[in-house]
Amino acid sequence: MRVPQKTVALASAGLVALALSACGSEKSAAPDAGQPAEEQAAEIATVSTMTDLAEQMQAAQEKASSAHMEMTYSGELAESAGMTDSATTADVVFGSTFEDTAMQMTMAVMGMDMDMVMVDGTIYLSMGEMTQGKYLSMTAEDMAADPALAGTMDSMESMDAAAQAEAMADAVTSFEHTGSETVDGVETEVYTATIDPSKVTEGTAGIDPSTAGQLGEIVTVYKVDPEGLPVEVDVTMEVDGQEMVVESAFSKWGEPVDVKAPADDDVIPYSEFSQN
Repeated sequence: MRVPQKTVALASAGLVALALSACGSEKSAAPDAGQPAEEQAAEIATVSTMTDLAEQMQAAQEKASSAHMEMTYSGELAESAGMTDSATTADVVFGSTFEDTAMQMTMAVMGMDMDMVMVDGTIYLSMGEMTQGKYLSMTAEDMAADPALAGTMDSMESMDAAAQAEAMADAVTSFEHTGSETVDGVETEVYTATIDPSKVTEGTAGIDPSTAGQLGEIVTVYKVDPEGLPVEVDVTMEVDGQEMVVESAFSKWGEPVDVKAPADDDVIPYSEFSQN
C-alpha cells in the first residue's frame, strides 16, 4: 500500500491547527478561592496581553476538561484547495501533554474524507480507500523519526496555550481588547492579536521558520465567554498572497467525551507504509 507522504503530513498538520486553536491546557493557577466572587469575575472580565488570555483560557479549560469543536475554511487559498465546502469537527479531552490529550476528529481535505483519533500518545488516521478502510497509526517516536512529521510533533508537544503565548511573545506585534459580541446567545469579550511570522522561533504555533517568508501577518480573533472559555477563535493569514481564514467554534464544554482507539484488526503501523 502506498500513501503519499505529503498527504499524511497534511492530515497531521490539520490536527496541529486544531490543537493550537483549541488552546490545549496545561495545569495553571485558578483564581484565588478566597477572593469574593465579584473580584474573581472582575479578573476574568478583560485581559491586556496574549499571555494573560492564554492563562485565563487554560484555567477555564482545566475546569471544563472537554469540548466539541467545529472548524470551517474560507478565502482564496481555501477555495483553491477545495476546502470551502468542507468542515472539521472534533470532540476533545484536554490534557497537559500530547500523551494525555484525547481527540476524535473528522475532516475533509482536498476532497478526501479523513477520520483521526488521538489517544494514549498515538494518532490513528483513516483516509478511506487510500488506507483501504484501515487506520494508519503514528506514535510520538514515529513522528519524531520521520522528517516529514518531525515538525508536526514539535508543534503537538507545545499545544499548551500559555507556552504558545510565551513562545510567541516576540512575534505578537499587537494585542488588544476589541469589544464585546454576542455569539449564539453567549456574551463574549473579543481580543485581536496580530502576529509577525518572520519573528517566530522553531516549532512555534506550527510555523516552520524556513517557510515563514511565504506568510503575511497573521491575525487571530478570540471570543471568550465570562468563564474564560473560548467560544470562537478565528485565524486569518496569507500564504503566497492568498488568504486563508480558519474559523473555529467551541461548544458542549464539560460534556462527557469517550475517545477509543480503533480495534487492532483495523490498524496498520505507519512504518509499514511505503512512501512516495
